[in-house]
Amino acid sequence: MAANNRMKAARVLKGLTQMQLAELVGTREIEISRIETGRVRPDAGIKERIANVLQKPTFELFDC
Repeated sequence: MAANNRMKAARVLKGLTQMQLAELVGTREIEISRIETGRVRPDAGIKERIANVLQKPTFELFDC
């Protein structure tokens, strides 16, 4: 499964919208959308914050 699909699947399983995840991570909804569609590769800090919110190891969500 592609990294962006793994992140989206984890977000949906947590019951979060892109907007909610963005607020919890401290970014904008458009950035979450861009990450999930593969248009943007997040930096290490964003990856870590997303993984923390989704309660998953970073390596499970992203190709490191």
